Amino acid sequence: MNAIEVQGLGKAFGSRRVLVGIDLVVPAGQLLGLVGPNGAGKSTLLRSWIGLCRRDRGRVQVLGRDPAVESLAIRRRTCYLPGETGVYHQMTGAEFLAFAHGFYRSHRHDLLERLLGAFDLPLQQRVRSYSAGMKQKLALLATLVPDVDLYLLDEPDRALDASVRCVLRDALLELKAAGKSIVLSSHHLSELETIADRLEFLFAGRFVDATALQAARARLRHRLRLRLLDGTTLPAGARILGHEPDGTWIVEADGEPLDLLRSLPAAHLRAAEVGVVRLEDLYQVLEQTVPTATPGSAT
Repeated sequence: MNAIEVQGLGKAFGSRRVLVGIDLVVPAGQLLGLVGPNGAGKSTLLRSWIGLCRRDRGRVQVLGRDPAVESLAIRRRTCYLPGETGVYHQMTGAEFLAFAHGFYRSHRHDLLERLLGAFDLPLQQRVRSYSAGMKQKLALLATLVPDVDLYLLDEPDRALDASVRCVLRDALLELKAAGKSIVLSSHHLSELETIADRLEFLFAGRFVDATALQAARARLRHRLRLRLLDGTTLPAGARILGHEPDGTWIVEADGEPLDLLRSLPAAHLRAAEVGVVRLEDLYQVLEQTVPTATPGSAT
């Protein structure tokens, strides 16, 4: 059985179309990376799978059930972490975990112990005293520890530093190895690519066609970020696309980026970045090439 099956899913808020003809299959045991800029419709898509947001049209099956009529049955077998983390500030951390875990019959106690050791949270203090990163760690403990079939995680790495993101990555790989189905939304493309079985890019309410995505990535292969001495002249075949606040030039080369670097005087080159695909750059290129579903934004 597939964990998720979606055909022709559509959702609008008033005149604003948020999701347009979404088709998707997530096989059981797969870790799917969901990528897209803010306003692309990622959160609305995840919410529609557990009945928090009713679809306008289309067919949806999550764990073999329709969330429009069997949302409670789906939620008993699903853990959902929203993008805007909400925890009860009047509770202590320990009280909140007991409350959140109480909705599920089975838990992965070994994972709980490892995460508690890695996160080092003051569980006897009230949550109102926690920093944003501590609240996110608490929300992760509430979401990852129940032993369910499906985990829907909307930007779980929000407010986390790099070392904690590594802990999160290992926990997700452990769940995946146990046969769990996971859909993970994130803005950290390089990290997501290391753990996901596949990526889907949501843009303007639609999934981006693989051909368009490959073309966008190919274009970005010719993009560099350079920090040069003042007065340095770029060779022919190089265009300045913009400047960053630290003085870095964003440059696009007609030919191979490494050939452009070799043509620059070594003494003039302070720093260079080549071959790194940043999500903000990818979104920018897609915006120029992929038709927009409708004006306006969505969450």
